[in-house]
Amino acid sequence: MNNFSLEEEQSDNNYSRKVNLSFTDTAIDKVASVLGGYVPLTPLKVAKPTSVREQQSLLPPFQALEEDNNTNEYTQEQTIDATVQNLSEANSPLNYFDQDGQGFLVSKAPDYKGKNKKLQQQRFSLLYVWAYNIVFGEPVLKEHINKAAQVNGIYDKNYSNYLTDLANRFFIKSDGTFKVNPGGQTEIKKIIAEMQDSDLKGVEYWNSTRKNSSKGSRKTKEDAQQIDQWIQMQSRFDSFDVRTLDTAAKYALLALYDITKELKVQDAVKQGLAYDYLVKKYKTVSVTKDSFSKALANIKDYGKYFSRTSEGLYYLTPDAESFVESWFIQSNCENQ
Repeated sequence: MNNFSLEEEQSDNNYSRKVNLSFTDTAIDKVASVLGGYVPLTPLKVAKPTSVREQQSLLPPFQALEEDNNTNEYTQEQTIDATVQNLSEANSPLNYFDQDGQGFLVSKAPDYKGKNKKLQQQRFSLLYVWAYNIVFGEPVLKEHINKAAQVNGIYDKNYSNYLTDLANRFFIKSDGTFKVNPGGQTEIKKIIAEMQDSDLKGVEYWNSTRKNSSKGSRKTKEDAQQIDQWIQMQSRFDSFDVRTLDTAAKYALLALYDITKELKVQDAVKQGLAYDYLVKKYKTVSVTKDSFSKALANIKDYGKYFSRTSEGLYYLTPDAESFVESWFIQSNCENQ
């Protein structure tokens, strides 16, 4: 017998096997040529097929992509609403605005710390939209903001253009309405921080408005006739001891309240007209025209009481109305 052995080895990268063959003398002649040229074949490694589950995780179906997109949009909207809520809790809009009962918000502090009038106007717009979104729980119409700017005495011919520029950066726009986006929320935080800095001053845009409207503030013959008519009308202040009022600001409150709320002859009134009515109606009043004017213009101390229209006319804020009403309540208690 003839023995034939074949040994092969394989490590991690090699294949190994062992073969032992035995042949008779007759058979060995027939297979010698084959065995002499034998070259072992290393079996090919077959890649492990990827399971169906793995394929699904690597290549999500279109429906899953669509659901992810919808989820992302919903999450983004929730993030915006959550940001609004967090900001509103830390800095309530009612710290900066009053509701006027006509659907508008009236600023308590007109200095938004802008370095020029454009920045003052844009900062007002951003704060107003933020406050409106929270107070009324809905987006605000662009037309409403323009009217609100007039009510707050910050509107001019450039306002609409500045508003458009601001909206492109800081608002979510939908069907002519605005809602503050995350970038706007970040900007609002900066503005509020600066507004709380008493040492920081913005440009006094209200002074330029007053200069532009000075011609319209001059008393006319028609104004004098109106004052004479108003003096004849009855008011609760007829039985009120106006001598108890001890500051120019309180006299200004009396005059504006009497004209706009008691007599209801005007919604907002010229400064000079209000003063002339006051001193002619109430003879015991002791206040100079200059002191009266300074009280109305003193935004730092009395901004929460007096507001101005774009035409330079004055009217009272809700805080002012409540303050004057308290005079009547106190007077009635003292007389009982």
